[in-house]
Amino acid sequence: MAQVRPVLQALFPSAAANGPDRQKLAAALAARQRLLVISGGPGTGKTTTVVRLLAMLASPAERPLVMKMAAPTGKAAARLTESVRAARAGLPVAEPVRRQLPDSAETLHRLLGLRPGVATPRHHAGNPLPLDVLVVDEASMIDLDLMARTVEALPSQARLILLGDRDQLASVEAGSVLGDICAAVTYRPSTLGWLQEAAGDSLVPARVLPRRWPTAWRC
Repeated sequence: MAQVRPVLQALFPSAAANGPDRQKLAAALAARQRLLVISGGPGTGKTTTVVRLLAMLASPAERPLVMKMAAPTGKAAARLTESVRAARAGLPVAEPVRRQLPDSAETLHRLLGLRPGVATPRHHAGNPLPLDVLVVDEASMIDLDLMARTVEALPSQARLILLGDRDQLASVEAGSVLGDICAAVTYRPSTLGWLQEAAGDSLVPARVLPRRWPTAWRC
């Protein structure tokens, strides 16, 4: 908590004009949990938020973090690369922190080592990806099978950050993973209290979970 708050204030200095600063709160949540979803339409600042979020994670780290970015298609990966490089330029962070930030993205298939005609990817539960943070853009396009393979390939300490627009059309294959996750947005009272202390801001959640709700549905 003591390390997170000053970093958040430096990276998100301007308070939102109306309502809570959701970009700042998203970054704070990333410091608390290993799964984070950032959903919004074009121009809502998803890329800017995630770059500052990554800088926040890197700033207090005891060792340099290994961060990767991916997207379901080559076109989406190229767009993410361009956006992130532009957002990195003006970050108020030290050079060692900046060097930890990824500057390019690749397709999920390439990242996982998925090849045509080969059932098992190169990276899976028995051979996880060597990283600490994975950012996946255009998550609404990812079907259930590819998302499952992605999660299975993550080491236990890794953070997964999903970016996308929950109102976009679902993937061509089976599953609407991003939409299903966003449909069940819930917060534990302890999470809301932590956000208030760490970010100096609060959310008005759609639903607050009782303290004994099953762990699988807690945020």
